[in-house]
Amino acid sequence: MSRKKGFKVKRSRRNLYKKRKSTGRKIFDGVLFVVILGAFVFVGYSVASPLIKFFGGNGGNSSVSEPAWTPPESLPETSDSNSQANTSDNTSGNSGGSDTTKDNTSSAPSEVTSAFATVAPDSALKSDSALDKFLASAKESGYNTAVFTLKNTTGELLYKSSLKAVKDNTDVNKGSLTAAQIVKACKTAGITPVAAITTLYDRKTPYLFDNAGYIISDGNWSWLDAAADNGGKPWTTPYSADAVNYYADICGELAKAGFADIELENTVFPNFQSYDYSLLSKELQNANRSEKLAVLAASCAKKAKEGNATATVEIKADALLTMSATTYDGTAEIWSAKDKMGDSRVLVTMDMSLLGTKLQTSADKTATVEKDKVKAVNQIFTLVKKTVGDKEISVGITGSANLSADEIKNCKTALEKLGFTDIRFE
Repeated sequence: MSRKKGFKVKRSRRNLYKKRKSTGRKIFDGVLFVVILGAFVFVGYSVASPLIKFFGGNGGNSSVSEPAWTPPESLPETSDSNSQANTSDNTSGNSGGSDTTKDNTSSAPSEVTSAFATVAPDSALKSDSALDKFLASAKESGYNTAVFTLKNTTGELLYKSSLKAVKDNTDVNKGSLTAAQIVKACKTAGITPVAAITTLYDRKTPYLFDNAGYIISDGNWSWLDAAADNGGKPWTTPYSADAVNYYADICGELAKAGFADIELENTVFPNFQSYDYSLLSKELQNANRSEKLAVLAASCAKKAKEGNATATVEIKADALLTMSATTYDGTAEIWSAKDKMGDSRVLVTMDMSLLGTKLQTSADKTATVEKDKVKAVNQIFTLVKKTVGDKEISVGITGSANLSADEIKNCKTALEKLGFTDIRFE
């Protein structure tokens, strides 16, 4: 430690014999001693107090954590006004007592994962260079996660699969890069890879396996969602064990390659009309048919788990909220059998296109979605929270490219206050 200017230490030989002091000198020495003692006490306390607090647990308290989230570096910094407003909102409703002095972070989730995800275009999977270019752009834009559509609604695999069922089938297996190559490039770029696969809204799987599509009950004719002359296509049925195993094997292959999560999209039945029901198996009119969707999700999750990944079923928020008195339909039909979904998770997504629209939230109630983006997110997921109860789900905001840094931060804060701990922006 360097000395301050003007302060010197004078060193001299010590006299071994004491000189007798006068009375005045004794009084002066006494006063001087008191002053010096007081100075030492003050300095000692100033130094010791922080140390006492630290070793006593206050200064190094591990329960006080760093903020769980900060905006991506490429996004502009936000002002402190938002956090101040949030603190004010949390305390204004308290009527008194010790709770009014609680730290605002005490009610927030201890661990919140936010995935700032961008959906990769199909062109990014054409070559190594195309993938690297996309990932570099994503990273520069502040994203930490990329979602790759690796099986589309046509039924094509957009990665090079080694699965026996499609290995030599160039009509289905159309990828240029293997799953492992995609994962490696993502990890090199510091991007978390997520795969998205369409399941039952699938035009080609019915041709891979016998009875994988819907069959008209009085013959061997395949059911199509429109007249063949009008471009009608088959769908895959969850009643086919071969189809279920095929989708599960895809999840297993992607998980072993290193994908963190596999999003299961379009895990739905077709929108059958009354005439269709008259042609197809009576099972499709069974109230328990949603269990078949749940079994599919559970099978995919089991295979994904073997590769240390998760399988997550996407349910659209408007489908979850737009329901009859007792049943769900569309992407939310699987929710009717949520207890049979095994280890599969649920991702409830809200599209920004819902702003200002009306939702039928029950048999006799409607709600107009707020036009303000942050208020709309809070409104929709408040309703979602009431619907799902204690069920742990992930939440996602699609169309987040239209959100500012402040709006993303405030949406995330609103979702955290509702108790959600896995928040994705796509």
